[in-house]
Amino acid sequence: MPALVSAQSPTAGNSTYSGPRYPGGPDSLRALMYRSARLFGAGQAGMAVVRVELKDGREPINFKVWGANPPGLMLNKATQDALSYLQTRMLAWEPGTPDPDAKPGRVPRTFVALDFSTPLAAQPYAYADTDPVFPDFAALLRAQRNVYLERALAIPSILTNLASPKKGLSTFVQMQVKYPPAALRAQQQGVVYAYFEVAASGAIEHAQIISSAGEALDAEVLRVVQQLPAATVPAKLWGQPVRIFYLMPITFRIQ
Repeated sequence: MPALVSAQSPTAGNSTYSGPRYPGGPDSLRALMYRSARLFGAGQAGMAVVRVELKDGREPINFKVWGANPPGLMLNKATQDALSYLQTRMLAWEPGTPDPDAKPGRVPRTFVALDFSTPLAAQPYAYADTDPVFPDFAALLRAQRNVYLERALAIPSILTNLASPKKGLSTFVQMQVKYPPAALRAQQQGVVYAYFEVAASGAIEHAQIISSAGEALDAEVLRVVQQLPAATVPAKLWGQPVRIFYLMPITFRIQ
């Protein structure tokens, strides 16, 4: 399968969240994002995801819109105006646990969402105290009785990744994605950014493509994301189930 997949924060698994934390906690961050969207996007429908680099793991710099849905001039303007506001209002973060897999010299980064039409109480958090717990990915793949998957599951490193709190979800998605024949024939390559939420019930909801690499590639990514299993235990904040969002880049490369 000529497709590579990687996932961004937050990670998934039976673990305590170890990434950067915003002063005042996830509620303060969500309130800031909500206020930014409402000030400059009144009447707008849609959302955008913003990448923020954290200098020395703390200072927010290099704000960049990573994708928006639906695309359009009015939503783009509202996003850029909100972004300017965020750059002057966002406080320094508390550094997370260093990632041993990070490239040397890479500046830590995080993702936040500008939702222009959802009430505050229904908006997802960027992170919580604990990450969601998903079903046994290896068992789900074995149940498909697919020859390709069975061969892959015989590789120890793949089993290790599937069981990893950090890599399990992205590895599971990678093993489900197929390169669309039409995209191969057209030599289409690129990165599709999929956004989805894990509800307080554990259900996968609001799956959408935030940044496109072509219709066929987008459709394949959305197919896989929409079929993800519900979390058996949702993310929790202060011991209570909460909704969080994921941003997952899926890279298609013809090798």
